[in-house]
Amino acid sequence: LTYGALWVAVTALVVSGPGDRATAALTSLVWPGGGFWATGHVVLAAVSLVVFVVALVVWWFFGATVVPPIALLGLAAWSAARADGADAAWLPLAAGPVVAAAGLAVHVVRHRAQARRGAALNAELARTSFEISGPTPLGTPLPVAESSAEDLARLRFGLDLALQPVESFEGFTHLDQYREAALRYQINALSYGLSMAQLTRTPAFGGYLAEAQRHAIEKMLQRKVWSYWAKENAWGNLTWDPEPVENSQNIMLTGFYGLQVGMYESLNDDRYSRPAGLPFRWSATRTYDHSYGSLAASIHRNMKASDYTLFPCEPNWIYTVCNTFGLNTLLSHDRLHGTTYAAEVLPHLRAGYEAEFIRPDGKLLGVRAEHVGLSWNFWASPSVQTTTTFWMHAGLPEIAHRTWWLLKKDLTIRDGLLELPRFATKGLDPGNYLLGRDTFGQVVTIMASREIGDEEYAQAAQRTLDEREPIEDRDGVRRMKDASGLANLYAALGRFGRRDGLRDLVAHGVPDAWRTGPRLAECAYPDVLVARAVTDGDALDLVLLPGAGAVRTPLAVDRLVPGREYAVTGAHEPSVRADDAGRATVTVDLGTRLEVRLAPR
Repeated sequence: LTYGALWVAVTALVVSGPGDRATAALTSLVWPGGGFWATGHVVLAAVSLVVFVVALVVWWFFGATVVPPIALLGLAAWSAARADGADAAWLPLAAGPVVAAAGLAVHVVRHRAQARRGAALNAELARTSFEISGPTPLGTPLPVAESSAEDLARLRFGLDLALQPVESFEGFTHLDQYREAALRYQINALSYGLSMAQLTRTPAFGGYLAEAQRHAIEKMLQRKVWSYWAKENAWGNLTWDPEPVENSQNIMLTGFYGLQVGMYESLNDDRYSRPAGLPFRWSATRTYDHSYGSLAASIHRNMKASDYTLFPCEPNWIYTVCNTFGLNTLLSHDRLHGTTYAAEVLPHLRAGYEAEFIRPDGKLLGVRAEHVGLSWNFWASPSVQTTTTFWMHAGLPEIAHRTWWLLKKDLTIRDGLLELPRFATKGLDPGNYLLGRDTFGQVVTIMASREIGDEEYAQAAQRTLDEREPIEDRDGVRRMKDASGLANLYAALGRFGRRDGLRDLVAHGVPDAWRTGPRLAECAYPDVLVARAVTDGDALDLVLLPGAGAVRTPLAVDRLVPGREYAVTGAHEPSVRADDAGRATVTVDLGTRLEVRLAPR
């Protein structure tokens, strides 16, 4: 409607004969560089179109709302300056309506085809049911697997990144701070993978694993990681304000980071929920003090204020996957702190996904422009669907299961390997923006299928990667050589995932025994690699592997009953007595796989 009104006004003015320069400028407002068409400068007209398309890409890529109008006005001024006759003004005036009509025709044909497919799928869905998990019954232990040597070698890639000094970013990808390769997304993925490994393999291990998660959380507070928002807020919202949490269009920080903190707190401690637990230091004189609670409150406030409930990840652009992180932050905060944020927004959020961010054929739209409703099919790729399925499962499991059910129709397992469907962005690695093999697609397929409980597809995708991807091995640290750091970090999240892993950790939480029972508190890294660590509230069971050759090394255990004696197997000491702080130390000779157990006498 806005364009139509502009076109009518421009046409009326052009018909009145305002002169060549005015005609060139006016026609450029309804068609980028239209003044060059009007004045016969065909090459410059083509260049103008390219310039405007680039401006649209910049708008999407950086959230720079100001760039397209600046480009349009600049092209209008340029064409007016070069005007030397405007005999073909009808060309740019006709171009807009013709392109709009063609776009509408394509949309109608595609929409009807999607609607027909949707009707057929709905008929099939009416005969299909999905198994949605609830909380684990009280007293029933969650599954804890044992990591293989290969699992631990892959985990060490993330551990080494995290355990370097907080202010150091050696080994991270440094390309830009605005899209998927940004430092913050690598840090998020790093932390998620470490938390998932703790949940499914070593819930009774703090030590360097918890320290690595804390480092990842604190790396997010480094100004180089979060200062992007000052620029995005300026060129996207026309507001200069570096405050990273209170602003409405920064769920790419609040949602992703809030989940990071929530996963850590669910497994370890609440230090980041305390006042000013998350200080964002902008300068020597300005710090924005926040906490896990203020991250969750910001997400809740902005979801309540949005017509869609979903709100922008960056100025104007609403991403479906970004809002799943926001929901997961609310779910974990409600469970840990007794708030009702998720409960208040969940019905509206579900309606937003179902009514505003889904195609007639059931595919989730990856993105929509908040102000003009614009979306595009290439951002509904299988990788977008798969990633959203994984992160949506904790809070909207019925949509997650349905989305995976739809995805499976286009997946093929042949000779034990997984073939992903063809798509324009199939070979894109968002961690470095390079096109190649579908490595990232295979990685997120492992994540989603394992979380949903479709282990057949997870194993097929893992075999595909194992057979195809060259491996870099540096002193026992292994990674996929040709994949980005982001892809390798998400690969760890998939490797250590299990059915309902994310849903259990975010929505349901862990058994009280895991939070209060004996725990391996300290051991040397990389001398001691912890393959399994679990407690029933009284005893502690460990499986350890050497990471740097045979070694005699101490293990510190905490959360014991002060003064109580514990029988020990697998260590030098046959028994130990907990000190007044509930701590004890045992010594082990570690040269191969070793089982250690502490149990109260």
